[in-house]
Amino acid sequence: MRKNELLTIALMLALVATSRAQEFTIRVAGGYAGPGLQNSEGVMGPDVDPATPQIDQLVPMANRNDSLKTYKSVNGSYGTGGNVAIAIGYMFNKYIGIDIGVGYQHSENIGCTDVRAISSPLTGFVTANISSHSYAIALAPAVVVSGEKTGWKVYPYARLGIVLPVAGKLTDDLTVLSPYNLNVKPFWLGNRTDVQLVTQATVSLGITGAIGVAYRPLPFMSVFAELNGQYLIVRAKSTTVTKWTATIDNANGSTTVIDDIPARGVYRTQFNYVNSLSPTSNNAQYNGAYNANLPKQDTRPTVPGSNLGFNVGVAFFLSKKILNKDSSKGKTKTS
Repeated sequence: MRKNELLTIALMLALVATSRAQEFTIRVAGGYAGPGLQNSEGVMGPDVDPATPQIDQLVPMANRNDSLKTYKSVNGSYGTGGNVAIAIGYMFNKYIGIDIGVGYQHSENIGCTDVRAISSPLTGFVTANISSHSYAIALAPAVVVSGEKTGWKVYPYARLGIVLPVAGKLTDDLTVLSPYNLNVKPFWLGNRTDVQLVTQATVSLGITGAIGVAYRPLPFMSVFAELNGQYLIVRAKSTTVTKWTATIDNANGSTTVIDDIPARGVYRTQFNYVNSLSPTSNNAQYNGAYNANLPKQDTRPTVPGSNLGFNVGVAFFLSKKILNKDSSKGKTKTS
């Protein structure tokens, strides 16, 4: 199902709810989430291999050191970090309702150090420092169940729905350091290469939920604290190399900075992802007659976006009953 169709369904649910609502709700929240149960998931990052400089791809990120012969996968989730959200909804009665939230989440950095041996006849190692982060805006329609009873000011509630990322990107920043003025064009040049890759997502669906406690000191307002989480695997749509510059240390002590993007061409700066590759795909490893003037096609990577955390916030309730009750306050009776 396409993203636009899902958005239409969510809006239709909201319109249906308005015709039966007894109480409008507006919820504003913010908090922090850790990786939760998905901390064991591997994270993708740019491949840095002096033996195959002609191949650009995303591979499982790892702390690797060829000189020490060590390898340790990097696990985590781009769902880790701070978030804010706002939602509008309607309660059909005291116990059940629906809301549609829009949330913004910015991940913490995920990184690694990748030390690779330089190909013969040179000896030594290059060191790649990789740092990765993402931001996302997601839509989250959900069903709300409340345990509020008449006269209660403190009550439990729960929320369960789907999460649909509608905007955002994943950014990988990479610095490659070398003891030589390498000329392995157009992979890297000189003593230092700075690279940035930006990955966009395609339609991805997940599950979100929360359990919490609310305190309602006033008929039209409550404050709440909740434990929430989501299960989400984000599917990549495309990657673009937005930066590829090399710094060369000259013999006279000066440095030269080279923008290598033009030399790389379309095939090595734009990557479109597909579910599978074939001999007709625009990929040099599968198709010897690939077109260097078109974006590279590669197998679609996925990145973990799940989390488990907490939010605090405030909710406002608007209904004819509440508004009439408030407007009647302060009025004097006449005989």
